[in-house]
Amino acid sequence: MTDVPRRSTRQPRSLTTEQLGRENTVLAAEPARVNAWVLWEDGVEELVPAEAVAWTQRAVKVRWGVPPHQQESWVWAGAVTRS
Repeated sequence: MTDVPRRSTRQPRSLTTEQLGRENTVLAAEPARVNAWVLWEDGVEELVPAEAVAWTQRAVKVRWGVPPHQQESWVWAGAVTRS
């Protein structure tokens, strides 16, 4: 995990629709606290404390940060652990 804040012009990468496939998506009734490895568009990987807000069998949609600097992205399920 980095202590350096991301530049506002950088965005996290998210899995594509093709990568997500046609699996059913489960929306969290209450988000679960997790740690997730996020890949930024500049290629930097960062472990962030996040919330799992949705998931499929192989991917998790995570949300992290604080408004107005909140981010969301889909990551592989293997990149997420419960905290």
